[in-house]
Amino acid sequence: MICLSLCSASARADAVAASELPPEQPPSVDAPGQGLFEHSVQAPAGDASDRQATRALSLNGYARADVFVGTRTRELAAAYGEIALRLKASARDQGDAFADLRVRSFLRGGRVQSEVDLREAYVNAYLGPLDLRLGHQVIVWGRADAFNPTNNLTPFDLNVRSPLEDDRRLGSWALRSWLSLAPLRFELAWLPVYAAAQLPPVAPGEFVTLVEPDFPVARLSNGLGALRVHLELPDVELSVSYLHGPAPLPGLALAGFSAGQDPPEVRVTRRAYEQDVLGFDFSTALGELVALRGEAAYRHPVERAVHAPRPDLAYVLGADRAFGALSLIAQYAGRYVFDWRSEDGPEMPVDPNALVNFMPPLPPLLEQMITTSIEAELAARNQILFSQRARVQHLASLRAEWLTLHDTLSLSALGVVNFTTEEWLLYPKLAYRLNDWLSATVGAELYAGPSGSLFGLIDDTLSAGYAELRLSF
Repeated sequence: MICLSLCSASARADAVAASELPPEQPPSVDAPGQGLFEHSVQAPAGDASDRQATRALSLNGYARADVFVGTRTRELAAAYGEIALRLKASARDQGDAFADLRVRSFLRGGRVQSEVDLREAYVNAYLGPLDLRLGHQVIVWGRADAFNPTNNLTPFDLNVRSPLEDDRRLGSWALRSWLSLAPLRFELAWLPVYAAAQLPPVAPGEFVTLVEPDFPVARLSNGLGALRVHLELPDVELSVSYLHGPAPLPGLALAGFSAGQDPPEVRVTRRAYEQDVLGFDFSTALGELVALRGEAAYRHPVERAVHAPRPDLAYVLGADRAFGALSLIAQYAGRYVFDWRSEDGPEMPVDPNALVNFMPPLPPLLEQMITTSIEAELAARNQILFSQRARVQHLASLRAEWLTLHDTLSLSALGVVNFTTEEWLLYPKLAYRLNDWLSATVGAELYAGPSGSLFGLIDDTLSAGYAELRLSF
């Protein structure tokens, strides 16, 4: 299930994620990009006098150095030198602003690159019961851990390597608003500029060329709109949501092919599709025994096309509890695909070498046969990409963290198993806080799956062990 792994990594179940909070509770700049169990290695927040002195303007961030070594290749897979600056400016009760700027030099794919990433930059305005946020921002919906079927606004980038799962999220240009009419809170989001999820490069196959993506241009009519209504009671919080617009994860589509030349060429593009998503989530507690979280979403693509998935229903139910220094989150997740059928590829595959002998213009019937064959192969690839290789899928996840040595040492792990497709991932991690500002982390990101599965395709590229030194300031 792609959103379980890719979206990885997408959850922070203890706080639902920083951008899920209303504007009056902006993301903490003391613990940048924290995941579920990162509190043990964050920098200190300072005393009350320090917080008062920096209320109007505060600046902090971190510097990190990382090395990733492939578990399969035993070679250097990635290396990072990155600095992040986080600025928060306050206009007292009328509003505030937040910016997260990251500058990095990194080794990826055997090449050293440098980039400047303005991950977030937005302004909040507080107008009585109405709060507004405008700018580049990370938007995260959902309450479950690692599986967020309702989270269809913020894309992710699996090419980003970091011990913090949150770092894989990408920001989007958006206008958000919150209207508080207790116990109800209405949330509206509008994203006028399309931002696509980024996947690791996978060899497309002989004679196949990946061409420029086919994404919506920045127009008002091409934007994504979403509405979420929260009910916040002392014993339970829940919300229902509706979204319409282009999906963050595009599919693969045929852009054309060339015959009568040596070598032949098949051109494939990443093409976005529109979808409607109806979602529901909740969180509650059974006294002091256990906390419960759940989430479900019905996804309905607007068009039936090779590059779009079939309608499906994804759902998650989890429980978390702390046993002293040990914290556990256990979940069951599933997916049901409506109108499902197995996409096994073309019945009569086209030999690309045979295209050399077909001189254009091709007879319409022959051209249609070749197109149908290629699209059948793409349909099989997209079924893997959209986690729809089975009508019904059953998954489980477990996240655990143990804090010791006066909370300076954290041992944690996230494990996910797809019992239907036999895929699994494991993120073990050890983090040690050397002092109030400096921390060291070692861990691994391990993927495995049979041939023809998503994890089987990305295993060699993404499975790696890593070490990091991070200085927060």
